[in-house]
Amino acid sequence: MNQNYSSLTVRDLSKKIEASEISPIELVKYYIDRIKKLNCIYNTFVTIFNENEIYENAREVERDIKRGRYRGPLHGIPVSVKDNFFVKDLRCTAGSKLLSNFIPSYDAFIVRKLKKSGAILIGKNSLNEFAAGITGVNQFYGNTKNPWNKLRISGGSSGGSAAAVSSGMIPMSVGTDTGGSVRVPSALCGVVGFKPTFGLVSRHGVIPLSPSLDHVGYISKSVWDIAALLEFTAGWDPLDPTTVQRRQLAYTKIIEEPIVDPISIGIPTNYFMNYLDRDIERCFYNFLDRIRTIVSKINYISLNNTEHFFGTWRKIRLAEASVMHLDMWNTRLKDYSEEVRQQLKEGKRILAYDYLHSKKIICEIKADVSHGFASGHFDIIAVPTTITAAPLFTELVKIQIDNNVIRTREALLRNTIIFNSIGLPAISIPIGLTTAKMPVGVQLISREFDESKLLSLAYLYEQKNSEMSKLMLSCPSLKY
Repeated sequence: MNQNYSSLTVRDLSKKIEASEISPIELVKYYIDRIKKLNCIYNTFVTIFNENEIYENAREVERDIKRGRYRGPLHGIPVSVKDNFFVKDLRCTAGSKLLSNFIPSYDAFIVRKLKKSGAILIGKNSLNEFAAGITGVNQFYGNTKNPWNKLRISGGSSGGSAAAVSSGMIPMSVGTDTGGSVRVPSALCGVVGFKPTFGLVSRHGVIPLSPSLDHVGYISKSVWDIAALLEFTAGWDPLDPTTVQRRQLAYTKIIEEPIVDPISIGIPTNYFMNYLDRDIERCFYNFLDRIRTIVSKINYISLNNTEHFFGTWRKIRLAEASVMHLDMWNTRLKDYSEEVRQQLKEGKRILAYDYLHSKKIICEIKADVSHGFASGHFDIIAVPTTITAAPLFTELVKIQIDNNVIRTREALLRNTIIFNSIGLPAISIPIGLTTAKMPVGVQLISREFDESKLLSLAYLYEQKNSEMSKLMLSCPSLKY
């Protein structure tokens, strides 16, 4: 097998499978071999499933396809999930010592959906402990390294998923996003990361961090791939009361249709553009120059309550996490890492009044943003995904951006958290490289449940700027 599949998208691979140019068995072997070769370098997987079972699944998938039972673009495609998703009879650590021997008795809703679509599960990706970090650093299972530069972090908490896709160890992965945990590592690793509207995708069978902020998210190499994942995994789930009943949409077909209605972009002039690294700023304004040929108008806007973005998200996130961990806190406190232990302590100190007040402010922020959409001031908001590229491992606590010294955690989360708080769909797509040859991402946000418009614009931009996709494929790890 001389073919190199590591740079191909899900769309590329699915066309080859449907045309019988490659077999799912061949594809599975390629990715398993690549994981064996590269995982020891980048540490993107915690667990690889039993190989005999993987190959048996691949053979069953291949038999179905040959019998004319092709299920769609995920059929026969290898996939991984973050190690906080339940997979029946397989270990689920959530990156924690406390769950090192925990074996779920059932599949998460999204795992069942992936299996039904014909996707082939290969393994479970590394993450920050209990998804409670943004760096990809984990003292129990090792740190995930950035495929663009092993001295730099992958980002987190879905860092294993992003680094695995970026390095070509897997063509697509499913993660979780509570404050930016899909979008941030995707931006730092040069891939596409997306979180849908809160309630569009079930979280049943996913170990929670902060229930009102947690989203399932997707990581792949192209927007079309993301549309396919959403198409086959979204839907109402009676076991997740936060999910909503909405009509199933064929997102892969929708995004390929011409955009008829004019689209205006809103660029916030406050908060999101503060403290930008010069390379990030350069790449962002280059992006605006390129997208002008696609959209009808670019408006500069001002959002209210920006001074409350981080504080309200933080109080809600920490308070809810402390409740989720109350039982283990009382029985196994010493088995947490110091970082998570401190977070839980902080969460226990947050008063009910402060939590509820934060919720009230979040409602005001959402109303303000929703009014901007409804008034026609903008259809899509665009901001840099992060204010800096991937920090070095020596910059885990603080990072200097020009003349400003900022806590690394706040620098990475700054531009993403509010869209978890207000539950809007958001996608990060790569737009360029820094002078140090590290990826930069832009984040696009739409009104709730308007994934069709969001994905359509991101897809059109990607198609019109194919040189950007080629640039992202220059990731050094793809040369292995």
